Amino acid sequence: MKIPLWLIGVLFVGYSAWAVNYWHCYQCQCCDGAPPVAETSGEPLFLWNTETPVADPKFSDWKKALLDRGGQGDTLVITAWYRAGETNGAELATKRAQALVAMMSPEIPASRVKILTKAVEDKLAASGPPLPSAGFSWSAMRLAKTQGAIIESDKDVIFLFPFNSTERDQNPEVDAYLKTLCEKHKDTKATFNFVGHTDNVGSDAQNNALGLGRANGIEKILTKNGIAKSRITTSSKGKTEPVADNSTDEGRQKNRRVVLTVNN
Repeated sequence: MKIPLWLIGVLFVGYSAWAVNYWHCYQCQCCDGAPPVAETSGEPLFLWNTETPVADPKFSDWKKALLDRGGQGDTLVITAWYRAGETNGAELATKRAQALVAMMSPEIPASRVKILTKAVEDKLAASGPPLPSAGFSWSAMRLAKTQGAIIESDKDVIFLFPFNSTERDQNPEVDAYLKTLCEKHKDTKATFNFVGHTDNVGSDAQNNALGLGRANGIEKILTKNGIAKSRITTSSKGKTEPVADNSTDEGRQKNRRVVLTVNN
């Protein structure tokens, strides 16, 4: 049976009208006069002269990807931007950076974030859409072989040790941190779990003993400052859970650590 040309024309016009309406309402989302929803990556975007970024539901995913690029103890460098014409540009950039630092918490404490500011020229305008207004990079932690360190994160505190040492680093900042920790929890019910770790130099038995010695060494500091021994547990993983490459001095140093978890 031959379909009349006029019927083909009617069907074509009807399909075209349906397709246009479908795109307009379901793809463009313009039926109510609202503009189409733009795809975002989660990266913080700022409007002209604003101190805080526009809310973005994908920020958590973007943040996780950013933090995954950083290594143990690395410093997050946030370079906030300002443009000519924005009010108090350098001060505005600092406030933008401070807002971003707060958004990185608690995974990255402020002590592990460095703030910079920079003047840029781009398309951000008073009447324009939000645009990126900061750059993000990582500064790797560098320690001398005889040096230790303390690293805070959202869940744990990590103490790094010099080679073959069971005593925590003789560092005024470390001493002050441990003292403050004890004062904070002296009258609470918090418990403390210390797990010692080592690099891969030596036998399993030697490293298990070394890891436990490191954990016990910090335990002694807490008990001397008023924390009951019954509130503290210590153990050792030896060399079984490295967090860095044991083939380099730098990697081995990151593996020589005690991880403290405070259970409130």
